[in-house]
Amino acid sequence: INIILTKDNNAYRSFYNALLHEGYRDLAALLQDGIPAVTSGNRKSSMDGMTSYGQLKTVLCEGGVPQRPVVFVTRPKLVDAIKKKLSCLGSDPGWVTVYGMAGCGKTVLTAEALRDHQLLEDYFPGGVHWISIGKQDKAGLLIKLQNVCSRLEHDSTLSQRPPLNIEEAKDRLRLLMLRKYPR
Repeated sequence: INIILTKDNNAYRSFYNALLHEGYRDLAALLQDGIPAVTSGNRKSSMDGMTSYGQLKTVLCEGGVPQRPVVFVTRPKLVDAIKKKLSCLGSDPGWVTVYGMAGCGKTVLTAEALRDHQLLEDYFPGGVHWISIGKQDKAGLLIKLQNVCSRLEHDSTLSQRPPLNIEEAKDRLRLLMLRKYPR
């Protein structure tokens, strides 16, 4: 416990979550009152009325952003580098590519960067849509594209059939991005 207390608030939360998810609920309950609040600094956070960590978590879950693993090691410099690149998308639309060997933490680091309430509020006010592609055959890729089309069209008044092929899916996504999600 003394070592954890010398670290930042994320270490305490991670330890608590590890106890909770690994079957030590009674020990986790003893630490529950000491869990630090999740804040994003002194700036006001609204994100369409989103004011709590629970609401942030809901936005991330709806977008398909992976949850923090039970055993989580903070790497603030790498997370900050990803946040900086993501914030550049506010003025210059484009892509942020995170690359590295399998298992080195690309997904965890990027998902952690998206847990920054202020980043989401300032640069992604409509939320995010997480798509894991990896190595896919054409059928698997079509399913992924159909899924993202469905997610992006969820609030549309016109219920459209899923795209039947990859080209149709790419065209639909292009139109959705231009019309509904230009940023």
